[in-house]
Amino acid sequence: MLINFPYIKRDTLVHRLDPRTKIILLFAFIFGITQSSNFWFILTGFALAVLYYGLARLTWKETKAAWFYIIVLAVVLVIVNYFVTAGAVVQGIDLSHQHVLYRLPFLQLTSKPPFVTPGPLTFSVESITFILTQLMRNVSIGLFVVPVSYTIDPAQMGVAFRGMGISDNISYSIDLSLRFLPSLARDFTTTYDAQRARGFEIDKLRGGIFSKIARMAPMIVPVIIGSIVDSEDIISAMELRCFGVGKRTWLIRLNPRWIDGLLIFIALFCLAAVTALDILGNFTTLGAIYFLHTQGIPPALIP
Repeated sequence: MLINFPYIKRDTLVHRLDPRTKIILLFAFIFGITQSSNFWFILTGFALAVLYYGLARLTWKETKAAWFYIIVLAVVLVIVNYFVTAGAVVQGIDLSHQHVLYRLPFLQLTSKPPFVTPGPLTFSVESITFILTQLMRNVSIGLFVVPVSYTIDPAQMGVAFRGMGISDNISYSIDLSLRFLPSLARDFTTTYDAQRARGFEIDKLRGGIFSKIARMAPMIVPVIIGSIVDSEDIISAMELRCFGVGKRTWLIRLNPRWIDGLLIFIALFCLAAVTALDILGNFTTLGAIYFLHTQGIPPALIP
């Protein structure tokens, strides 16, 4: 089966890590960094993410397509969230005594008709700090996500999830999706080239949206029919091999090293510690425990 995956074969520390280690590091980092909006906590996580990404030695030219979507998504989420809440985006923080820098005429959402009323758009130290932490959080998660795609051989993804205790059905579904979807993209490209050779130009479609969809039939129908036929072939092959009847074996065997065990232990320990501090912070305001529930505003931002 065709494999079309942004995997880049390279001899780096991150590439040599067990695929399960990289997946566990990713989820541990996500679950840990989303438990706080403290500026210094997020900044520490961002620094660790930059270090981890740097060890993968991935260049901008190789990953710019992925980073384009990550950066656009991060900026849009943060900016839209800021405007929708009219600057009151800091959950759990008392904004009645915020350090207001500027107010602009804007709109506010209300729970009563007409649901939108005039109101100020507040720019404060608290809201700006929150925007910075949100951007750092989203980008730092991206710094852990990108190496998963670019440093793990796609042939090892299914066996990696199986090695983490996921069932054969789910593991093989993940493995199959990484192979089937690129095949579908290849079929679409082949069909598009064939239809263009017959005079079909997708750029010259006229009419409304439904009319354009109807005129796309020469492109959509062959791809859908072909994908259904390919799926039936895969299903038949799996049934002939009695897939799902008993425990399966995998051709590829993963061999973790001591550094994999160490990193997994550190990641899970840090996640447990952060979760414990987050829970305890709901019952006490002691600085050493409660800091995850504070903003940690940098002194340089306070006027």
